Amino acid sequence: MLGSAEDSTSVTRAFSGRPARGVKNRFLIEVGEHEEELPPFPVQNALTKDVRGAAQKQNRTEFMSLWAGQAAQLGRPIKAAELVGAVVDEAEAALRKLARLPT
Repeated sequence: MLGSAEDSTSVTRAFSGRPARGVKNRFLIEVGEHEEELPPFPVQNALTKDVRGAAQKQNRTEFMSLWAGQAAQLGRPIKAAELVGAVVDEAEAALRKLARLPT
């Protein structure tokens, strides 16, 4: 994820049948070439469930749904607890700043 570039993600219906942005991998590219033929959610989601599950167990990222935003390359290698703590700290600082503004 951290090594991705701006064009490393794409919107696809390949995994679930609903549009979502994910990191381009073999599954997204090869199945995505036939996107107009794919069934909608929840059918496509059910059809790919076993593939996604097996890929996860085998750590085969080329067949996993790797959901990511458009700016995945801006991610930082930190633990989730640290990230949540930083977001809380930033929100509290913003609220303190807003509380000091004249109404």
